[in-house]
Amino acid sequence: MSARVNWRSVPEVGTMLGLRLVAATLRLFGRGAAAALLWLVCWYFFAFSGTVRRASVELFTRLSAPRQVHRHLWTFARVAADRLLFLTGATRGLTVHLHGHEHIMALAASKRGGLLLGAHLGSFEAMRSLAAQYDVPLLVVADFRNARRINALLERFSPELRVRLLELDPEAPTGLLAAKDAIERGELVAVLADRATHRGARDVTVPFLGGTARFPAGAHVLAALLQCPVFFVCALFEAPGTYEVHCVPLSERVELPRADRAGALQREVERYARVLEDFTRRSPLNWFNFFPFWVDS
Repeated sequence: MSARVNWRSVPEVGTMLGLRLVAATLRLFGRGAAAALLWLVCWYFFAFSGTVRRASVELFTRLSAPRQVHRHLWTFARVAADRLLFLTGATRGLTVHLHGHEHIMALAASKRGGLLLGAHLGSFEAMRSLAAQYDVPLLVVADFRNARRINALLERFSPELRVRLLELDPEAPTGLLAAKDAIERGELVAVLADRATHRGARDVTVPFLGGTARFPAGAHVLAALLQCPVFFVCALFEAPGTYEVHCVPLSERVELPRADRAGALQREVERYARVLEDFTRRSPLNWFNFFPFWVDS
């Protein structure tokens, strides 16, 4: 069994100089030139980042699929570069297909709030930009500590979207209070629910892709507290420039009764993990958890 490596211990990929170079190439010469540059950069990480390479190999091994490590890294890099385009609205050349978006529109029409559970699968920015495009207020609650340089660069290019970012503080109730207020105003709250916490006290271990993996319970506890509809969301990238945005209902309302709180929480996490597994099998190149993810590794 390999030693466990927490995702926060995997350093942020790239330097500010490299990120600025990619951003400049994207803006001056377009997506094609940026993709060519990133193709070369990914060979560097393929050669010198053992943790990233092993995580990619493990994914394809569990899927019983041919190893496509470099292409996997390149997909991640292109999706990361496209974040700038989504955030600035410069999406010419990108095609977005919506699947299940009517659920969000129905919520907005009824002025009800909803909780969106995402994952490090595909592009979160594609979904965020669509929320702004359709004039649906969105609050993103997440732990941004491992990507501050990237987020700082993105903020320089970001327009005035109706998307707010709230950094999650595990020691403070700020995120919960802000999420509750947003739901009561009929807004959407988005949480990434696939990465286990550092200490693991609030994690739940469930079957995933033929093994077992730890998922954070916090998002599902939040859903029970907010008492609002819950959806799984993801935006899968397909080369050269298509994003398939999916919205799948998970629960009309999460209930965690005292008599069977642990069992109910287990079932909620398993439901989320099954949907995540389905989309990961559909498009494994969009899986962007480049660290040891399974507990049975």
